Amino acid sequence: MTLLLGALVLVSCKEKEPENKVYTIEVDRTAITDVAANNPGVEALVITTDAPYWLLTAPDWVTPDTKQGVGGGKSTIVSLTIASNYKNEATTTYARSGEIKISGGNTSVTVPINQLGHTAVVDPNASIGGIPDLKEFLDFVNAVNEGEAPVRWMNAKMEIELLADIDLASVTEWKPIGDAFTTNGNYASGVKGESGNAFTGVFNGGNHTIKNFKYSATLDDQQTWGLFGFIDHATIKNLNVEADVAISATGSADAGVVVGTAISSTIENVKLTGKITSAGSSAAKRFAIGGIAGFVFCEYNAAEGTAYESFIQNCEVNMDVNIDCGINTAAGATGVMYGGIAGFATKADEDTPSFNHILNCVNNGTMTMKTGRCSGIVPTCNRATIVEKCVNNASQVNTIENGRIGQIVCNLSKYSAVIDCINNGDLTTMDAQTTTAALVALIGDDTAYITGGEKPCNTATIIGGNTSYLGLIAANISKCDHVSDLLVSGRLGVYKENGNHEMYAVNNSNIMEYIGTINSNYKDKVTNITYVKLNPDDPDPEVPSTGGNIGDLDPVNDQWN
Repeated sequence: MTLLLGALVLVSCKEKEPENKVYTIEVDRTAITDVAANNPGVEALVITTDAPYWLLTAPDWVTPDTKQGVGGGKSTIVSLTIASNYKNEATTTYARSGEIKISGGNTSVTVPINQLGHTAVVDPNASIGGIPDLKEFLDFVNAVNEGEAPVRWMNAKMEIELLADIDLASVTEWKPIGDAFTTNGNYASGVKGESGNAFTGVFNGGNHTIKNFKYSATLDDQQTWGLFGFIDHATIKNLNVEADVAISATGSADAGVVVGTAISSTIENVKLTGKITSAGSSAAKRFAIGGIAGFVFCEYNAAEGTAYESFIQNCEVNMDVNIDCGINTAAGATGVMYGGIAGFATKADEDTPSFNHILNCVNNGTMTMKTGRCSGIVPTCNRATIVEKCVNNASQVNTIENGRIGQIVCNLSKYSAVIDCINNGDLTTMDAQTTTAALVALIGDDTAYITGGEKPCNTATIIGGNTSYLGLIAANISKCDHVSDLLVSGRLGVYKENGNHEMYAVNNSNIMEYIGTINSNYKDKVTNITYVKLNPDDPDPEVPSTGGNIGDLDPVNDQWN
């Protein structure tokens, strides 16, 4: 009996452990490392301990299949489901870490856990939505010139969009966007890039400004130059440019501050400020310079029956311009020419419904010139160019000999027109052979015409040395479809070297004597011309305002008629 009792006491003591006893917890892993970011799957811990235990803590991206175990000296597998640390290939995620704490039997064990992140795959052609800074802008320029698709800088509308102002002050040399040599002939049957790559997309400036476009360039034969060089079936819009450029040529060349050559393209809502200077050309070939564009061309695809027209619209130029012709003193299509909006506009010599449109543009500033052709809008409407609702506010002084100078257009030719345009800029030419007019120097084709609007087409003072071809509308109306429905104002006079210019006494009764010289075969094409005083309270002049008298001017009038 005593032995049995002792045995029972021994068993009883063995089953009851002290409350403060510390148990051992064994875990088969000291850490869980480098769990995959994508499809991480399930990790496991093998826990062995004699006492009950609990998983007290775990990161919120780790889910155990149980949070407690009974112990009892047996090994238990605890499964851990790891959440994904991955969104998509294009999104970077960062590595994360935490710990799993197992506690029981007056002890605890901590197992660290970490999961990898994901590094986005960088696609060099993937869009970043636009051009945010100078580096990306220059990368865009290089991509175009290398013939690469500029997808990286496109927005959701597939437009290359400027997202901030771009300052080019640190860029010492400039190659145009679309750096090319072209076949821009005066009477081109077509235009193409002989070398280089054209810009063919849509460039949306987002109303931002490209600053410090300050460069000098001497162009080789057939070279085209500007912020953009050669654009083909492209669009440039919503852009401001601050420029100071000096451009000259050694052959036939075309330059615009914004675009050198525009083929069947649109340039709209572009504002240009600054200065242009030029030493002209050292060759007897055309050098066309424009504030917005140098050479403009439109096309007609007969197979498609589709006209691919060019538009320069809603643009504004505020430039001080000083251009010398160099050795090229030609007054025609092979000379040096400047236009506040465009330099030379034409198409193939064909009777097709395709036109260049220069619409709602304004030219401001000053033009100090020695060039055979210069105007506030476009000097040469060679073919199929409609100039409509444009305003020139820039004054011009031109010292060329034997030039053709008009403040809106110099030469208005085949299928071309000036519609509802206004000149507010004073014009002075000095040479006795230079054709001089407020709107158009020469209108010279049966298909060309001029028509007006509700406001006077001229308000400025026009002074010229050529008494035979001098006028308040078109100095030489050689041929035309019509010149009609024009209100005219302003003053007209003959240049005198001493500055005491001989001014004509223009009024509504004699206005037809002062609009320009009209070919006698076309007099019936010139109709409904009305002179209006800028200030209705001013008296009509009866004698020249300075020097001479009416009798002195009669021989001049005879020449005009």
